[in-house]
Amino acid sequence: MKKITLLCLASLLASPAAMALQVGVTMAQMDDVFLSRLRGYIAERAKTYPDMKVQFEDAQGAVDKSLGQVQSFINAKVDVIIVNPVDTQGTKNITDAARAAKIPLIYLNRMPSDSKMGDGVSYIGSDEIEAGRMQMQYLADMVKDRKSVNVAIMKGLLNNDATRFRTQGAKEVIAKHPNMHVVLEDTAKWMREDGMNLMNNWILTGEKIDILSANADEMAIGAAMAIKSNGMKVGKDILVGGTDGGNNGLQAMKTGMMTVTVFQDAKAQAFGAVDMAEKISKGEKVKDIEFIPFQLITPENYQKFMNH
Repeated sequence: MKKITLLCLASLLASPAAMALQVGVTMAQMDDVFLSRLRGYIAERAKTYPDMKVQFEDAQGAVDKSLGQVQSFINAKVDVIIVNPVDTQGTKNITDAARAAKIPLIYLNRMPSDSKMGDGVSYIGSDEIEAGRMQMQYLADMVKDRKSVNVAIMKGLLNNDATRFRTQGAKEVIAKHPNMHVVLEDTAKWMREDGMNLMNNWILTGEKIDILSANADEMAIGAAMAIKSNGMKVGKDILVGGTDGGNNGLQAMKTGMMTVTVFQDAKAQAFGAVDMAEKISKGEKVKDIEFIPFQLITPENYQKFMNH
């Protein structure tokens, strides 16, 4: 009888259900183009770990929903939680809940400003201020011989640190060029349609715009569509800059609808988060903060980023 009992126990311990690494993932908004790509890459990478089971949740842009999903993961006793936060200034309750439950927490893509990393909490993403600097430096070099240059800045969601830091990076470069001036700035909430509507409104004001600097490609594409529909040409009448470097942005560059963008490596961020979760589950040390470098994409090199 003892032999049978031991065999049953061994079988139970070896079963996939008993060995599975449970990872709960909550995304800020799955209908966001970039975040949708992140989700896809997380799923792709997780398949390379036979012991890993991932549960995705969509916070639909609501902070309270994101917190509720994290609490559900805690109640389900998942092994690791990955959070793409809705509001980078509204993560403290999420961080506190995970630490209290002693469940490792990984913030992905959007770095919290109200939660300190370490003590079971990590971040993987990119240094957002660099994106703004790289984009604007390229545009500034293109207009360095002009006497006066008017810049319009199209922002992402205002509760997001990526918006704040990308805009800050762009303004740092503008401040170094006496011929450049910010004349318009407003949010288009990361969305193409909002970008098109905002650009149409700006054009209707009659304010001269030489450079449109968008915090993300989708807004830049919307702005470019508005520029074209108003009888102007991207690159000739208005230079258009974006950030993300996904397939939509690259296609826009290929067709002359965008002047420059900055590649944000969704694949490296997502793969890195999944790899972190696996390492943590094995008791291995991971960095508190891991930055994935941005890369400049221009008409001269965009082809090498196609289907990246």
